Amino acid sequence: MVRPVVAGEASPSNGGTALSPVRRERIPESIVAQIQQRLERGEIKPGDQLPSERVLAEQLQVSRPSVREALRSLELLGVTESRPGGGTFMRVASPDALLRPLAALTRAHDIEDILEVRALLEPALAELAARRANDDDIAALRTILVEQEQKVARRESFVEEDTRFHYLVAQAAKNELVLRMLGVIMDVLRASREEWLQSPERARASLEGHRVLLAAIELHDGEAARAASADHVHHVGEGVMTLIGSEPKRSRR
Repeated sequence: MVRPVVAGEASPSNGGTALSPVRRERIPESIVAQIQQRLERGEIKPGDQLPSERVLAEQLQVSRPSVREALRSLELLGVTESRPGGGTFMRVASPDALLRPLAALTRAHDIEDILEVRALLEPALAELAARRANDDDIAALRTILVEQEQKVARRESFVEEDTRFHYLVAQAAKNELVLRMLGVIMDVLRASREEWLQSPERARASLEGHRVLLAAIELHDGEAARAASADHVHHVGEGVMTLIGSEPKRSRR
């Protein structure tokens, strides 16, 4: 059974859940921040129903459009959910819900920004994978590498195997949140990576990069894995930028 959060409601543990007036600048952001803070402090709990838009506007001393915008932001962040005819409820945000805004934000940026984020994430994940990978992780990486080798030998597209290899490396790092973040980035980069991998020469270079990385993970050598991943991601990133004819930012002065 859900508990509505009402103005003036108090309890010994939280001293009241009525929200406070906010300053006029950046009003929707202030509302979002206040609700998130109260959720973190346990003053509002998953399953609680928020007051109506009208009541929230009165509590916060702001306009209803500002409240409406804040509620939309909270729903996009996965903090709340709207139930038809039932109002707005607090929810336990799943990783997928939290990553939806990240996916939208990533797609709005240019490809070089996305490649730079990948270059920051993947070497660190590779180092963690080398230190944390178990026998099952390594066996899965060996299997997907063999499948990639077979596709390359037949000159077939292997973007699925390529993506799977990187996913398995991230999975071996045992960090679910970063794994999902990398998944968003790889999904956005999929078309450019697929075009890049069509060349037999580039396909063989990618395969060799995977072999070097796997060898480091098999040895549980974190530094070597980080270096191998950084070199591989840099090589692919530079190639993709050349392929799309984009000038690197460092040259734009």
